[in-house]
Amino acid sequence: MRCVRILFAVMALMGFSLTAGSSAKLSLAAAGLQLQKNPIPTSDDSIKTGRAVYARFCAGCHGQQGKGDGAAAPKNSKPANLVAGQWKHGGSDAEIFKTIKEGLGPASDGKPSDMKPQGGKLSDDDIWNTINFLHDLAKRAKQ
Repeated sequence: MRCVRILFAVMALMGFSLTAGSSAKLSLAAAGLQLQKNPIPTSDDSIKTGRAVYARFCAGCHGQQGKGDGAAAPKNSKPANLVAGQWKHGGSDAEIFKTIKEGLGPASDGKPSDMKPQGGKLSDDDIWNTINFLHDLAKRAKQ
């Protein structure tokens, strides 16, 4: 009988360990967005590519200098100033990537803040290169 209890306890412990391990993996996967770094190193080529993507897909709303003053912004919206150093929806590379790829819905105050998802138009590499360009643009704006 004691062997049965020990065996049961060992199996329960193993099950708990596996579950805890799975939870840890799920937690890491869920947190992975915050931990992910840009897989494309910053380089002149990356910034150049990002600049071209930005000019074509982003500048209309965010403006040529990223100040949120683009002429094509939807009426009553206020596109983000991308060089001010404050990112309302998260400033890590992964959070910026998510915002670009998935877009943003209406603001909680009911005012339009729609940013259409760009994931259907841009490759992941285009988005990462654009993020490198945005960092460079912000750095130059501070100079």
